[in-house]
Amino acid sequence: MTRILLNLTSLLLLLILYACGTPQVNRLQPVVVRPVAPEIAIKYNFYEENDSLHVFLKFEDQQEVMDVLQSVTAVEYFVKTGLSDRDKVLAADSLVKPPRKITDVEGQLHISFVLPGELIKEPNILHVRLWQALVGQERMAVRFRIPLKAQMLDKSYLLVKTSNDKPIFEEYINTSEKVFARQYGSSSLPITVYTYKTEVLPALPPMSLRQEPDLVMNVVDTLSYAYRDTMSFDKEGLYVFEPSSAFAKSILVQKWAYPQISMAQELLQPLTYITTSAEREALFRAPDTKEAVDNFWLKVGGDRATARELIRAYYSRVERANKLFTCHKPGWASDRGMIYIIFGRPSTVSQTGNTETWIYREAEASPYIKFVFNKKGDNFTENHYELVRRREYEESWYSTVAKWRAGITDNM
Repeated sequence: MTRILLNLTSLLLLLILYACGTPQVNRLQPVVVRPVAPEIAIKYNFYEENDSLHVFLKFEDQQEVMDVLQSVTAVEYFVKTGLSDRDKVLAADSLVKPPRKITDVEGQLHISFVLPGELIKEPNILHVRLWQALVGQERMAVRFRIPLKAQMLDKSYLLVKTSNDKPIFEEYINTSEKVFARQYGSSSLPITVYTYKTEVLPALPPMSLRQEPDLVMNVVDTLSYAYRDTMSFDKEGLYVFEPSSAFAKSILVQKWAYPQISMAQELLQPLTYITTSAEREALFRAPDTKEAVDNFWLKVGGDRATARELIRAYYSRVERANKLFTCHKPGWASDRGMIYIIFGRPSTVSQTGNTETWIYREAEASPYIKFVFNKKGDNFTENHYELVRRREYEESWYSTVAKWRAGITDNM
């Protein structure tokens, strides 16, 4: 069983130990559990040295049902003058799949290569194609696109985890983790880090006409680290590396086992999307967080078996949202995280410039719906996207939330 399911199951057992006397409620429809399909995601990091860009890629199945290192047969990359297959190819190569190392995390594939500096400029795009073996002789290609920008060549350091000496690909670390900055080239200047305290506000519903509040960040500390200094961050917050540079990098520091849900109080906040204001107030005021969450899910599910499946489905999405969409705040609280948690994995995702479009295909139990996200111009994160909110989302939103509250979901 995967690490996520073990954590959630263990937590669920704690939540329901004392709830055996809860009345049983007959449900009209059971929870619908679908076979879990792989969801390959890519993360990347880089540094410049000798007028070349050294690129590191990490592939991982967010559903944790596939060992990417085992299933992949080949990795190819192309640098093109645009996003489409018709654009001119400036460079291309095929990469050898590396052997598994004892330090590798199961389910992940790490690839690295070097690109000439003259290719690193707009509108050039790095196209990556991952080939996977299917049943028989069939192969499937998963495609990724990474915009290449001239300011990438200004980044001459790489943040690395001390535990495994691998680059940091995510937008987050835990307070228990230690990192160091590996510098390249002739620069011996220290790494400057600003610490910001930010308030975590959940995303507004997709049909809301209210404006998202402007991001307000106040510097609470300034740190300086020399080459290969070990960095440890024992306080939660947003840490921005080299904030005055052309390519600053932010990392959200969180407690416990983030992005996993390991503590009862972490179950409360993501419930904001499927609860009323009165329910939220009662949940946050409850003297026993574990009991409050348990009672909510048992009321929704009607019995312990259904509650268990709902918890597994809902908080697995929360954890994947944390992995994929963390920016200056936890992924579950971002616009894309909110949509992912409620509606599930989109049928298709497309990227055009700074716009990302999610499409949910029409199905027997749900209509066609499209969400458009625009990338925000933050110079310290590439992962901040805002939803284009529309009043017409109201019906789809409330009907999907109603399914959760009835103990039904079609996209588990």
